Amino acid sequence: MLKHLSFRIGALRLLGLTLAFAFAYAVQAQPKTDSTDKSDKSEKSEKSDKPDAAQPVQQKKDQNGVRLKDIARVQGVRSNQLLGYGIVVGLAGTGDSKSKMGEESVRSLLGSLGQRLDAGSLQARNVAAVLVTAEVGAFANRGDRLNATVSSIGDAKSLEGGVLIQTPMQAGDGKIYGVAQGAVTMGGQSTSGSRTARGRTVGTVMNAVSIEKDIESSFVVEYKRDKNEKGEKIDPPETIRKIRVTLNDFDFQTVSDARTKLAMLFPAAKPSIENGSITLEVPADKEVVSFVAEVEDVRIVPKYRARIVVNERTGAIVMGGDVRVDPVAVSRGGMDLIVAGNPYPNGIQLAPQNKESKNTMQTLSGASVQEIMDALNTMGAGVRDIISILEALRDSGALHAELIIQ
Repeated sequence: MLKHLSFRIGALRLLGLTLAFAFAYAVQAQPKTDSTDKSDKSEKSEKSDKPDAAQPVQQKKDQNGVRLKDIARVQGVRSNQLLGYGIVVGLAGTGDSKSKMGEESVRSLLGSLGQRLDAGSLQARNVAAVLVTAEVGAFANRGDRLNATVSSIGDAKSLEGGVLIQTPMQAGDGKIYGVAQGAVTMGGQSTSGSRTARGRTVGTVMNAVSIEKDIESSFVVEYKRDKNEKGEKIDPPETIRKIRVTLNDFDFQTVSDARTKLAMLFPAAKPSIENGSITLEVPADKEVVSFVAEVEDVRIVPKYRARIVVNERTGAIVMGGDVRVDPVAVSRGGMDLIVAGNPYPNGIQLAPQNKESKNTMQTLSGASVQEIMDALNTMGAGVRDIISILEALRDSGALHAELIIQ
């Protein structure tokens, strides 16, 4: 009896220990409380709000306006013209006939090659004397290739099929910077009939000019500054580097806006306007090329003069949006154009002189050239009528724009 009782007591103790271990394990495995979760979330949010020092904040680019490089240039960065005199050989009887320049040039060339020819012994019509022109960009290096244009200066009928013999190319300073040689091409040549091609006396030689001397472009002005803005002496003097930016089409408002924008973005450059150009100091901690690239990438909104460009041959008319017309009356080609203040304030009236016409009167709001042209087109006016009316508006002083007729 006692043995059975002790066995039951031992079993109960073992069961109690097992339950205690199970409860302790369950408590340890329980997830964190709400307060712990909130503190963890707050810590994570604080970490996410703090910017990462390794990842710089990207600023949005200003996409308004146009890049400064598209409407301006850095002084000193420009192209240069090359010129040379040469001869084109291999022509099919279309070379110089009366002119002796080609013949004398060939005789001189052959003499330099060890061949002697008597005067009058060479009667070749497959030779033409030409002038060779090319334009080389800034910072051209030795070995660069350029296209060249050849133009006959004698009485040659055509340069088609010829070959330009090696020609020295010199710049305006008289120095030779390259040589030109190659086959003459007549790109885009039309034909007359089925066999005979129209002769041309101007051709192109592709990749003809080989640059033999580096072309240096100086666009940075350096000088020594020995005093600061307060007049105090600087020892040793500091070297100041400056560049000048010039608008392709000068305008006071545009150059002022550009200087203001550059001063805002590059205060250390101290932009100033000198003789219509913007002068900037290259910061000491910046490389010249990278600084110029940053300046050229600045966007501004240019302000242009009101202009109307008319191509009389093609009939194309291009105008800006700021072209306005004062009150005026013009009569042309069976129609009357009236831009009046009263009784039509700032309006355009177009009255055909032909009373049988359906469009007896048109009244348009505003007084822009575009509205005038639309009204004239509605009335069936031709290109020449529109051009004549624009010229009359310009001559009367009612057209507030520059009229350019090509």
